[in-house]
Amino acid sequence: MENSTKVTRSWRATIGYLIGAVVLIVVSGLLFASIVEGPVTFGIALLPAIVGLILLYMTFGGSGISTCPRCGGQLGGLSTKANDGILCPNCHGYSEGKDGMLWQTADDRIADEAIFSSPLPAEFKFPDRCCVCGGPAAKREKISIRTQNASSAITAPTVGVTTSTTVSVEVPHCAAHERGARLSGTPQSLHIKFRSYPYLRTFCQLNGTTPG
Repeated sequence: MENSTKVTRSWRATIGYLIGAVVLIVVSGLLFASIVEGPVTFGIALLPAIVGLILLYMTFGGSGISTCPRCGGQLGGLSTKANDGILCPNCHGYSEGKDGMLWQTADDRIADEAIFSSPLPAEFKFPDRCCVCGGPAAKREKISIRTQNASSAITAPTVGVTTSTTVSVEVPHCAAHERGARLSGTPQSLHIKFRSYPYLRTFCQLNGTTPG
């Protein structure tokens, strides 16, 4: 395929992820054997195992490397089989692929899920058209994200206090479409993701942001 690049396995990354996974799972086992006496210590002992399982997944599913088919920049953390919504940190263009190949995402791509991302500034505007098809906007769909904010707790018997923040925005849609966008991140680093690649680019241009 024209403007495509091949995804290869990085054995350095594969071995690094595998070693990290084994070490963390062993540490978790040692903690379970030595400190677990209740819910709090159980959670502490379980945490290394969770991270270890993530690294184990990356060993087989995220050790691919390639070059960006748009600009030739280096890309890592890829699947050696199928990829979608891969953002180049150099040119900020998106790529996708399957069967170990990677190619530029078409400029008019509408994905099944909201994968095309932009930081959400404190002050922003939405392009006044449907965020899925680009047609006339007929309604606004409210999307929200609720994030946990850990605060330092100090006085006994309280060990920690957790509060939450809910952020909501209303995104333009036409009468025929829904669920064209979603929020992700934290209150300090909010992102909005769209199904429509052209809508993302228009949003970024309107608000002075960069895909990512």
